Amino acid sequence: MRRPMEYDYIKQAIARQYYRWRRVIPKRWLYHPDHFAVRALLDERPEVREHSANVRLRHILTTAVAHVPFYRDAVRIPASDLVHAPPAELLERFPYIDKETVMEQQSAFLNERADRRFLLYATSHGSTGTGIGVWRSKRESDIEKAFYCHAWGQLGFDFDSSRYLRIGYDAAQPLDAAPTWRQGNRLMLSPDHVLPEHQDAILHAIRRFAPRYIHAYPSAALALAELLENGRHAVDWPLRGVLLASEPASPGQLERIGRVFGTQVSISYGLTERTNLAFALHADGHTSPYRFEPLYGRTETLAHDGRNEIVGTSLWNEVMPLIRYRTADCAAIDAAGQCTAIEGRLQEYVLDRHGNRLPGLMIALDACTWDFIKSCQLYQREPGKVLLRIVPRRPLSQAERSALLAGPRRYWGMAMEFDCIEVPEIPAAPGGKRRFVVNELPLAPL
Repeated sequence: MRRPMEYDYIKQAIARQYYRWRRVIPKRWLYHPDHFAVRALLDERPEVREHSANVRLRHILTTAVAHVPFYRDAVRIPASDLVHAPPAELLERFPYIDKETVMEQQSAFLNERADRRFLLYATSHGSTGTGIGVWRSKRESDIEKAFYCHAWGQLGFDFDSSRYLRIGYDAAQPLDAAPTWRQGNRLMLSPDHVLPEHQDAILHAIRRFAPRYIHAYPSAALALAELLENGRHAVDWPLRGVLLASEPASPGQLERIGRVFGTQVSISYGLTERTNLAFALHADGHTSPYRFEPLYGRTETLAHDGRNEIVGTSLWNEVMPLIRYRTADCAAIDAAGQCTAIEGRLQEYVLDRHGNRLPGLMIALDACTWDFIKSCQLYQREPGKVLLRIVPRRPLSQAERSALLAGPRRYWGMAMEFDCIEVPEIPAAPGGKRRFVVNELPLAPL
């Protein structure tokens, strides 16, 4: 039997070859046929898209009650209604669910026809510190990418052929490694290395590579903009756009990113749960509203404590359909599916022992730990030390505590010191959402 480290090595070796050659491989060999079908649909007339979204909604609801144990037990809908009743009316018969509902009975949300051996698994603690893990197929992953290709393609971007700078979790390197590395048509920049001491190496690599786009966390793009601005370095390579994902950004931050890089900025709102997707664009000093994509997922809102919580239903994830999923994010979404801001998501930082600001999003736990913990919060009172407050699903063994701390310690080495304590619950912040990072150190705003 192969050990996990051997699987990781094989996975990395395959990824290197994939990114090296994908720009010359025909796209029909890279993506499922439904990827191209969805891209064609996104270019259709509004009435065609609306009809397709309703067809998909009926299909997902029918699939759920037939093949997903949780919905088969929780929802009773006559077969004739599944065929003839309006999809919106059928949707109202389903209960609301949240992260806790899913993780307490995770397997009950998995389609019985799916084989886990051939599925992709993703986990996230989001901005609340409550973990969730979801399955999807290669087909569904390719379909989701179609929506990003459509939105960012309007800026001329192509995942497979555009030269771009990537600053995200997948680009992270150990702190004693070089800040940048090449992966096919991507220049990878570790988010934790965007610091003054690496400035010369970063700028040399970027100028030599000459990316046309930057694809990054907003906090990482801000850090690079700050590095350039403070050092009075001009953006002297031909940028066509900055593409932001995984975190929020304020209007002021979008303005700063657009000004420093001298280009338009697209920001997306999405979730690991793949229930909702929205895009906004900052150009010429103006930020458009977020627009939720109705062909990606059905977006509702639920009035809660004086706010409108975003609720989503995936139209494409047949492997693990999440229906009427409460996101814990809030927005005033109008009839056209647009909103000016999404509340509840925060950019949160910790300081390493040298006083460097690092995104809390980069302190990731190993995927297996969410099997035995319900939620987690990072608490910091002094630079270089982080306490993980853990709400366990059951009392933790010493082996589980060690596994919990292994990921952060392995990645951060001597730059950060980690410990953990078990707590009965993590209290909600005044806005009603639990914070992933509680930092009592003075942090100047970016």
